Amino acid sequence: MKPFKTLVDVIHYIAEQKNPKALNHLENEQWKAFSSSDFVTSVKYLTLYLNTLQFNRGERIGIMAPCSAFWTIADFAILLAGGISVPLFANISHENFEYEVDQAEIKVLFISGEEQWKMLHAHQGHFKQIIAFDEKPNALTLSEAYRIGKEIDAKDPDLYPSLLSKMTEKDVATIIFTSGSTGLPKGVELTQTSLVSLLHIDPFYWNPKTDRYLSVLPLAHIFARALNLIMVAWGISVYYLADVKKLGEAAQQVKPSLMILVPRILEKIQANMWAKVNAGNFMTRLIGRWALRLAAQKESSFWRQIFHPIADTLVYSRLREAFGNRLRLIISGGAHLNPDVYHFFLAIGFPVYEGYGLTEAATVSCNRFNRIKVGTIGLPFEGMTVSLTPEGELLVKGGLVMKGYYKSPEATQNAFTEDGWLRTGDRAQIDEEGFITILGRLKELFKTTKGEYISPVPIEQALAKDRLVDMAIIIADSRKYATCLIFPDFEAVKKIQKKLNKEQIPMEEFLQGAEIKQHMHKLLVSINKHLNHWEELHDFRVVAEHPSIEGGELTPTMKLRREVIEKKYEDLINSMYFEELV
Repeated sequence: MKPFKTLVDVIHYIAEQKNPKALNHLENEQWKAFSSSDFVTSVKYLTLYLNTLQFNRGERIGIMAPCSAFWTIADFAILLAGGISVPLFANISHENFEYEVDQAEIKVLFISGEEQWKMLHAHQGHFKQIIAFDEKPNALTLSEAYRIGKEIDAKDPDLYPSLLSKMTEKDVATIIFTSGSTGLPKGVELTQTSLVSLLHIDPFYWNPKTDRYLSVLPLAHIFARALNLIMVAWGISVYYLADVKKLGEAAQQVKPSLMILVPRILEKIQANMWAKVNAGNFMTRLIGRWALRLAAQKESSFWRQIFHPIADTLVYSRLREAFGNRLRLIISGGAHLNPDVYHFFLAIGFPVYEGYGLTEAATVSCNRFNRIKVGTIGLPFEGMTVSLTPEGELLVKGGLVMKGYYKSPEATQNAFTEDGWLRTGDRAQIDEEGFITILGRLKELFKTTKGEYISPVPIEQALAKDRLVDMAIIIADSRKYATCLIFPDFEAVKKIQKKLNKEQIPMEEFLQGAEIKQHMHKLLVSINKHLNHWEELHDFRVVAEHPSIEGGELTPTMKLRREVIEKKYEDLINSMYFEELV
């Protein structure tokens, strides 16, 4: 791919492509395709319409909608019209919606989805223009915006090139709000240079002629946004799936070769595979359980090397067929990937390559086909440089790094070292070959009252691997010992109720019953065997609720907000530390 300076170069490059299915999304349960030409023309007309709103260059325009081809069209048009694209998570909380709209002073908003319209209802008067991807009263539809833009282009064909000529490399292209897991979200400013730097990453993953990319993560997430730009620019067919619950069905229809997923989704897929095996007849359960246990072993395992061909014929090949039988690459990011999950999917025939990035620096590193170390986040991309502080904090430099935080000069100053390195906030190691291993967050290292340190994330991930656990949070900071809150997987618990013929018992009561407590106790005993004595979990409580974005316990990227959870369940937590309170 030739070098780019701004997204103007990118849109011109896409215009040269001849992909009949460049962008695709579901409409009325059918895949609707946009060719490269359709995409470029739609962007052009929408850009011209946005220009009629007479906003100043650099004005912030929001997108609050599930992922779709329309989302990408709007994103490009905003930038080419001279605006700054501000993606808002489709599942954003009311609190964060109000804050981000006010902070970015968003007056024009693209929107789609029933829940998103409900969110907007109380704030509709705030905006001077609302543009709907779907048909809604009191809102301009995308098709109407296209019509207006087309008429303008017919009258003044020189206007569009004139608008594009004003874009510069230093222009702020987008403001992406951080998830706000430790406080209010911060608006990360990425320039045109930051975005096009993504396209200079070595193309060692994909082939435009044969690949199909199934996009399931929210495009407000930097991980998904970055890969979306790369795929669209490269001319790879992109299929947008707004509902991750339909992943299996969509995979059979699309037959993707590429996907990016967060570890939590991979763990859910793994759990679903186990559930399907356990729901089969006697022989299915016998063979399936044997094959999945074999998959969990490392490649170097003697038994895996001997029996893998048999397991592949009987079980793994069918699992690949369920995903369309073309999936050759999964990139995992957004959180640490458990090595056990990596080994499991590799055995089945789904190679997973773990990468690393953050909102403030898009993508930093990734494992490659020919250069991979399990448990690491790979090698830095070309143009990105990494270093460590004496305390072990990972520092990064390069074209992908943010300009700063919007309206937050103090936070921006604190985010960088005096010599210009971005502080990631992650503890890391870098080996002699340059592979990076993330050890945890600097701020997520708990210190007990005995002066001993505990890293909570690996323990939480170990707990969440259990079939009855959806999420868990470790309590240990400034405490005598470690305990945990367990948020159950309610669907899995319901199956246990049914199996025990106890469906009539209310869920809250059943969760506090002997069966669940015994199961969780055994889980803690099993996990404690692999922990240092000061890390061992001394007690637990099962929470009969599910953490939610609306309740404030989760960020839009599904990360636990520790401070909120610890405050909400303070009494429950204190009951595990009775001796400390008397």
